[in-house]
This record gives sequence, structure tokens and C-alpha cells, in this order.
Amino acid sequence: MFFSKLIARLPIRRTKTHHFIQHRQRVDGKFLGPNGVVPVSQAVCSGLLEECFDISQEIKAHEDSKNVASSLKPIYDRLADIRQELESLVLTHRWTLRETDLWNYSLSLQEIDKMRVDGKFVDSEGNKPEGQYVLLYLLRRCYGLIYRLLSSSEPVSEELMPIANKLNTVKKCLNEVLKYGGPFNARDLYPYQLALFQIDSMRKEGRFVGVDGSIPEGQGIIMANLNECHELVEMLKESMDEDETEYEEDDEEYDDSDLSEEDD
Repeated sequence: MFFSKLIARLPIRRTKTHHFIQHRQRVDGKFLGPNGVVPVSQAVCSGLLEECFDISQEIKAHEDSKNVASSLKPIYDRLADIRQELESLVLTHRWTLRETDLWNYSLSLQEIDKMRVDGKFVDSEGNKPEGQYVLLYLLRRCYGLIYRLLSSSEPVSEELMPIANKLNTVKKCLNEVLKYGGPFNARDLYPYQLALFQIDSMRKEGRFVGVDGSIPEGQGIIMANLNECHELVEMLKESMDEDETEYEEDDEEYDDSDLSEEDD
């Protein structure tokens, strides 16, 4: 409930078609007909809207991939290969994979994650080259695919269900914020970061431990979900930085046009 109220208070950018449909035509998550009637086929329309959102994100990532700096290209290629392999596994081995089968993929993603400095990928000189968004997008997609694969074949123990449910709620809220767009600031993201920090702090030596000291089932699923949430936060931060840059450029253009008019 808290996260839902927070989302409702976030400023909405109405310049994009998807955001316009999302915000203007749904009330409490429902598409309404004349006189406020809730028509049938809600699931179909919502599903199509989600697909459109996924496609729009994919298009943005594809466009950004054209501008990946040469220093980040090896990371991009590695992530693209991992994603391709995971997508292939979803099609061929979705119901039979175990956590151990995906260990190498998880390890590779963790290694890439550790390359970041303050959430950014840097080059040998410590600069933050172009291509940040698409790398974060690929990381998020890879973690999401691992979660999808494990959730099809690995159970989550009853002891870990409260954590799993909380993570699902946080991820859902973060996805909603990503859909709505900005402008928003670091303060808007703080509740989600706090929730993830609280979940992170429950781990002991990287594992969620039961009351009796045992390691309950579902570690891989929860970690994949947790990592995906972290990547969503980083994507939102990156979008926030891009928005600030765009606004600064718009302000500069506006100032330049004012100066030109004064000169005339």
C-alpha cells in the first residue's frame, strides 16, 4: 500500500504514448468504459500494454547500443551473449533446470556487476563512457531470465516466502515507476532502496538463513529477483541523469534563443 501511494504521487511525463495510455485510460489499474463501467477483456488489454512497454524498452536499449563506447563494448558483447544463451534455455529447458545449472551465468553477472563504481561502468581512466543504460538493461534482463527459469522448476521454501513476496512487490512498484517515467529525484527512489537494503541485510555470507541455521530452498530465485530490483533502481537513476542532461540542454537552447532575439 505504501509503495502504491508513492507511485500515485510521482510526477507523470505525458509526452510518450505509452505513458499517456497508462495514466489517462486506467483507474485503479482498470480500463473504464462509458459512465465508469469496467468492461471485460481487462487482462488482454493490460497484457498488450505490458508488451508495448517491453518493446519500447527494447527499442530504447537497441538505440543506445549504437552509442556504446569502445571501452564498454567487451562488457556489452558479453552481456548480449549471456542474454542470448539464457533466452535459448527458456525455450528449450525451462522446466528442467536447477540452480546449479545456472551457476556459471549468475557468477558471470556478478563479476560484471562488480566492475561498476558508484553504480556506473568506468573506463581505464575512471571516466563514465556512453552506454550505461543499455548495459544496465541487459543486466536486468539477464537476472530476469534467471528468475524466470528458476521459478519454473525450483520451489521457494515457506520460510523465505515473506522475503519473496516483498521482493515481488518492490519489483512491481519499480516497474510501474519505470513505466510512468519522470521527472523524479533521488528522494523518490529512497523507499525502494531502503526496502532492498533491508532485504540485503538479512543475508549471512550471501545466503538467506533459516531460524534453525539451515539454508532454505529458493536462494537462487530470491537472489535473481533481488539483483533485478537493484538493476531497476540503477536504470531509474540513469534515466534521471539523462533527464537532467536533456533539461540542461533545453535550457541552454532557450537561453541562446533569447539572446538571439535580444540581438535582433
